[in-house]
Amino acid sequence: MEMATMSWSFGDPTGWMVGGLFFGFFSLVLGGLVYEVSFRLVCMGSLDEPRQASRRLSVVLGCLMAMGIFFALYVTSLSGFSQLEFRNGHVTIHYMLPERTVALPFIEVMTVQEEPAFKGQWRLVLNTGTSGAYESAMASQSAVHKAGEFLRQQMGQPYSLHQ
Repeated sequence: MEMATMSWSFGDPTGWMVGGLFFGFFSLVLGGLVYEVSFRLVCMGSLDEPRQASRRLSVVLGCLMAMGIFFALYVTSLSGFSQLEFRNGHVTIHYMLPERTVALPFIEVMTVQEEPAFKGQWRLVLNTGTSGAYESAMASQSAVHKAGEFLRQQMGQPYSLHQ
């Protein structure tokens, strides 16, 4: 018996793109500022000792700052799956950054949890026995609750392996 596909979206693709571009730009600006300040400090030296300053340390510090800030913002705001599909006892999970898809039998899902995140946003977390946890992007409590409620209902229903 074929069942219709149920699908939930967590976050807005346009918002993801704008957020990623903004965080990337913000990270580059702060990395550039760290580079400039550190290079000026390295160039200062003493008055009686002319010295050729190397940009290497300043470049490394600027890059580390930019990557660190972007990584922190990515982990807190942009990570997680953006879309979840349920069909015939299987779930398909779609990620935006980096773009990838994970498909697994729903029977592997051990728990479905709704967790508060940041500023009134929530995350849906699917824990599996074999491949770990899958966490959604931040979304409204109602969107997360609808998906969580449906999936918990499905956990109580048996599925044939031949579907």
